[in-house]
Amino acid sequence: MLIQRGAMIRRTRLGSLPTAIQQCRALHITAAVHSTSGPDKGSKEDKRAADSKVEGGGEGKQADNLDIYGRKIEYIGNTKFPRPRPKPRQTIAPGQAVGQAEPAPEKVVHRPLKQKIDDKWRDILSPEKNLESRAKIINEIGTSYWQNVLDLRDNGTKLFEAPAQLIPARQARFLPNLEGKTLNGNSVDIAQMCRGKTTLLTVEFVKFAEKHTLSYIDVFEKAFGDRGKAQVVQVNIEENWAKAAILKMCLPYTKRVIPQHRHNSYVVHFGNVETFRNAMGIANPLIGYAFLIDPRTRIRWYANGEAVKNEGVTMLALTEALLRKPN
Repeated sequence: MLIQRGAMIRRTRLGSLPTAIQQCRALHITAAVHSTSGPDKGSKEDKRAADSKVEGGGEGKQADNLDIYGRKIEYIGNTKFPRPRPKPRQTIAPGQAVGQAEPAPEKVVHRPLKQKIDDKWRDILSPEKNLESRAKIINEIGTSYWQNVLDLRDNGTKLFEAPAQLIPARQARFLPNLEGKTLNGNSVDIAQMCRGKTTLLTVEFVKFAEKHTLSYIDVFEKAFGDRGKAQVVQVNIEENWAKAAILKMCLPYTKRVIPQHRHNSYVVHFGNVETFRNAMGIANPLIGYAFLIDPRTRIRWYANGEAVKNEGVTMLALTEALLRKPN
């Protein structure tokens, strides 16, 4: 009995399907007729008025060219795709003290691998660390992956021209420590490398920034290459784990390109350096940075981008001042 009733229901539904299709077609035809007849006459006139406003540069055009925040929308070429809008360039003021408040310890205790793994698991299971990670992710949600590229396109590769004077010793902050390996394979700490000498420290994150840092290194080495109290430390940082694997394979090529006398002062670091970047005032990692460090590891001067003529002369004069009176 139930099977027969189900079959009857299916036949009824299938039998009513053509009728439903005919009703839908009738409604579609009726709607098409109404759209070309009198009832929508007023709406057509309203549309013509709106189009005339757009052509005449009235309210319609203004609304079409503004986003929800009231800002003008720029399109890519002749397409209807809006051009990505970069955030305002965030940078420190020229001459502002950068670094950390306390000097790095003279003797750095390196954690064994097992302790690093235990600390990592402890951070993963920690509710406080998870809340910090969540806040960081929320803060980065609105940041475009291409933000730094857009910043270079719209503002150029120079954040500002370096100041012509040293940061006063009492106001200067200290160089944060960073572990790495030299091209000779030695594990080093950059704070220890800079202690006791006047140092030009350059930092680069990408190949594009290498020409920026070399514009300072070449001038510095030409003037102080034979001075024992002055040195160059070049730091190459890769934060992305996938790119780090490629860079490790390219280290033999890097050793051939870098002059032999700089192999022991060319430091490579793989891993996240967000704390280091924030302390050093590195706003855009696509740009090269140069820092003058005094023998007490205080940051006394810094520059960014490719060196202009005035910056090269200024760097040499300030280095001479630190060599004469480091404190």
